[in-house]
Amino acid sequence: MSYCINPNCKHPQNSAHHSLCQSCGFSLRLKDRYRIIKVLGQSITSRTFLAVDEDQPSKSRCVIKQFRHRDQSHSASGDGDAVNLRLVPLNPVSASELERLGKHIAVPELWASFQQDDYQYFVHEYISGGNLATELDHHGIFRETQIWQLLNDVLPTLEFIHENNVVHADIKPENLIRRSPSDLDSHQTDDEPEIALVDLASAIYPEDTLIFDDNHQGSAEYSAPEQLHQQASPNSDLYSLGVTCLHLMTQVSPFDLYDVKSDTWVWRDYLKYPVSGRLGRILDKLVQRHPAKRYQSVTEVMQDLKTGQVLALNTLSAQQKLMLTAWGGAVVAIASLILSSIPSNVSRMSSQSPEPVYRVPDTRAFPPEIKRIPPQLKNTPAVRTLMRSFSPVWAIAVSPNGQLVASGTTDGSIKVLDIQTGDVLYTLSGHSGPVGALAISPNGRLLVSGSGDNTLKVWDLWSGKLIKMLYGHKAWVYGVAFSPDGQTVASVSRDQTLRLWDVETSEEIGQLKGYAEDVQSIVFSPDRQTLVSGGSDGTIEIWNWRTGRLLRNIKGHPEAIWSVAIAPDGRTLATGSWDHSIKLWDLNRLQSEYFSSLPERTLIGHGDKVQSLSFSRDGQTLASGDFAGTVKLWQIETGGLMGTLKGHKSWVDVEFSPTDNSLVSGSFDDTVKVWRLSP
Repeated sequence: MSYCINPNCKHPQNSAHHSLCQSCGFSLRLKDRYRIIKVLGQSITSRTFLAVDEDQPSKSRCVIKQFRHRDQSHSASGDGDAVNLRLVPLNPVSASELERLGKHIAVPELWASFQQDDYQYFVHEYISGGNLATELDHHGIFRETQIWQLLNDVLPTLEFIHENNVVHADIKPENLIRRSPSDLDSHQTDDEPEIALVDLASAIYPEDTLIFDDNHQGSAEYSAPEQLHQQASPNSDLYSLGVTCLHLMTQVSPFDLYDVKSDTWVWRDYLKYPVSGRLGRILDKLVQRHPAKRYQSVTEVMQDLKTGQVLALNTLSAQQKLMLTAWGGAVVAIASLILSSIPSNVSRMSSQSPEPVYRVPDTRAFPPEIKRIPPQLKNTPAVRTLMRSFSPVWAIAVSPNGQLVASGTTDGSIKVLDIQTGDVLYTLSGHSGPVGALAISPNGRLLVSGSGDNTLKVWDLWSGKLIKMLYGHKAWVYGVAFSPDGQTVASVSRDQTLRLWDVETSEEIGQLKGYAEDVQSIVFSPDRQTLVSGGSDGTIEIWNWRTGRLLRNIKGHPEAIWSVAIAPDGRTLATGSWDHSIKLWDLNRLQSEYFSSLPERTLIGHGDKVQSLSFSRDGQTLASGDFAGTVKLWQIETGGLMGTLKGHKSWVDVEFSPTDNSLVSGSFDDTVKVWRLSP
């Protein structure tokens, strides 16, 4: 199919083999090279076409933007005015500027610019995929995790554009393209943004007066108030991005999301799913109608995305089932802490602990019946989606016998699954906040969960009953763990405390104090002597947990340590950080040589913050998951990258099965997957 670009043409559709329009006689080959296929969009100032470059051997597709020269007469003859003949570029950026902007990985390249028949044309790279407006129509409203991903992808691109002294001036769902998997694979870049920002040909220089012939630049629904009054600045783009997010979360026209009478945004009234307080505050500031009250730069927004998560936890409603992502919320790290006797210098709690809800379960009870499937390795897929939930999966834990998987979600529930069939054996309900930390006792009988409601709960994994509730933390519980003997639970929280609990009595038996900032992650060594913790300031602390003595304090990473893990033989410590790196340490040297503070290896390969770590049962392989949903496998002996597992779309928690080479992963994309790895 060929499309005639003559605005006055009555019947622009033509067969692909024609060289001239059968209706008006206009050439169907722009510059004798580009064959127009269809109209992608149009406004009062321009039209956008999908075209084929016939001079290319591969017949590559491209996008062509058409403008009318400003110095042409504004009068139109015949019916031309009815089809928007007056396509006037208003204060456009230069072709050289567009070429420079196209160097960014998430911006279409400018391939050519030329003038023909009183029009200005820009030929851009075609990015395959669908725009977010179409995605909204086909798949419905965006969940909070998708909005965080959108901000994560678009803000760095927008920062690049603004640094080049350009305002996009038309950010809206139609101009945000989610790349197709084939397009992403062709670039072979792990950290490439999934969402591209297009239509830079209509961009303008900031603060210049816009003369529109009584029209305005951009789309009115998404344009900042000052932009409608013929002024635009970089934070006008931030306003448009914020309004775009509101529309994607509600599927309601932005005009209807603002109450003119009360002069306030009422977008929360149209939400189908509640959002976290943190996301709400960021969006509210993005869409401030007065420019001075709005974010002034992309850098300010990104700073809030990075550092604002701790403050956000204070104002989360217990009734809301929060939709938090890798950018939002507290760090989840599974802590392990062993205490068989009370250390003399570990502080005791003065407040009386509550009575347990139930007594410790009778050990004569039987485990749940699990349908076993005979192994059929040749027919078993390399990866299975064990569960698709209606809420992001924040944390997972695998039972010691490798038969059960517990998954904690942001809606406050926990599902216990048969790892082979995916059957839900129990759904545990009781938390009023997201469940971000899980651990299973060494005997496989008990499950402990930590939540954004500031509590820990202990469950009978065999019956699905709640046994105990542990109170004491003043804020979000980041991580929990059982001691190797199963008698003690350790927990870390945003309240900067590390607390030890007696499973039998539910009493808090002590605290270890050393960090001046939040403790994000914690793990015990298999020798039952050493406790290692990682902090939000990138510090590693090594404890003798039996005496409560702090043995070492090491600056391990320049940014927060989100996960720590120790190999089964107790020799190798792994730390994963916000700095996208993993470091391997000789734990024996760190304990015996006080001035030894260098890692044995640094593993580089992740394109996002490392969120979780897990050693295989033989200690030879380390699995790591990051905020982008990428899982990587590393060989401990050499530090080499063994493989990259791609199947998740967001924040991922990983844990090896204790019985075989299976790896289980739970993600904010609402899924739990099981990966069958080669021996």
